[in-house]
Amino acid sequence: MQEAKKTLIRVIGILWILAALVLVIGAIVAIFHPFSYFPYAAGEILGTLVSSLLMWHRFNTLDVELDMEKKKAIGHLRMQASLRSLICLLVLLLGFYFRQFLSPFTVFMGLFATKVAALLYPVIFREKKEELSE
Repeated sequence: MQEAKKTLIRVIGILWILAALVLVIGAIVAIFHPFSYFPYAAGEILGTLVSSLLMWHRFNTLDVELDMEKKKAIGHLRMQASLRSLICLLVLLLGFYFRQFLSPFTVFMGLFATKVAALLYPVIFREKKEELSE
């Protein structure tokens, strides 16, 4: 479980690095094409915060499911995944409803960063393969 905690912390770190990258790109674009930066930044921060919390939730539910019998674990897994999807949808709708405070585009970027972080993790934290000597 210690390895899983290390992975969780690393993935959340990648999420926030991606958020910083999106914020810096937005600041550079705002210099050449002025737009309201506050909703842009607030949307990205909210999306990334929710992604981080949902990643923590995944970690905790996995820990619980490993102690369950197979049938119950599958049901629990589906229920928790549905709950996380519903939360993502509600946060995105919040971005559309409060456009003056949150950019739906950057809320989506923050939420989608979970997928990007999962794809980048094996590239960034590549483990060295031990060669078999013959």
